Amino acid sequence: MPSPFRALAGVLLALALLQAVGCTTRPVVVVEEDKFLLMTKNLTKELQARRLLGEDMSYTSALSVTNMFKDYGPILYRTLSPKFLEGEDARFLPPASSFSRMAIGGKVRGHDNGFTIDTSTHRIDVDLVAMVDWDEDGETDWIVACKVDPRRGGRSRTYYVLVRPPAEEGESLTGSVAAVAECFGATCTPYVRESKSFAKVSADPSAPPTEVQELLPGMQNVTGTPAPKPASKGLEERSL
Repeated sequence: MPSPFRALAGVLLALALLQAVGCTTRPVVVVEEDKFLLMTKNLTKELQARRLLGEDMSYTSALSVTNMFKDYGPILYRTLSPKFLEGEDARFLPPASSFSRMAIGGKVRGHDNGFTIDTSTHRIDVDLVAMVDWDEDGETDWIVACKVDPRRGGRSRTYYVLVRPPAEEGESLTGSVAAVAECFGATCTPYVRESKSFAKVSADPSAPPTEVQELLPGMQNVTGTPAPKPASKGLEERSL
């Protein structure tokens, strides 16, 4: 049976695009506002380069009727594959087709739009953050945040994963990592795959040199040298 989630996401973004004529930023369906706010802090330059966030930290909110549906958490737990995790974050996870099939023990706590897995060594938080057309290819992507936090402290990573909405109920979901925020305490470094913000900096001959670091293959550190910005009052939502 066709899934209502893919159809709904497509209709909402198509409608929002029609309504957003004249707007400087492209519409975003925000599912978890606090997680989206954190994403804007971690990936400010990249979201601005993709016209999902304004220079004044504002964004254009698409219709919020998606909040009528409260099954994102169970869907992600039952059907999303953890294979997008890389390196040491993947080593403590046994191979599995979905998070629900991983035999790692621990406690699982679900909520409307995500879930948390607590083990003796790690805490994993997975949440559906937003729905956007990330690559401007006419296709809606779910942006899923997966934070892997070691119990012993130290470095944590939040993976921002692009997932296409399921076409059928129960369909297995796979994700591709668009970006990673690697954090030591309150200090976070963003790495982005196929970064648009890095391309803009590289194309500007007057820009200061940017050190390129790769966290994962093809994923670049886009922190660069910050330019002076006017004072901002924080994140501002602009409804259509």
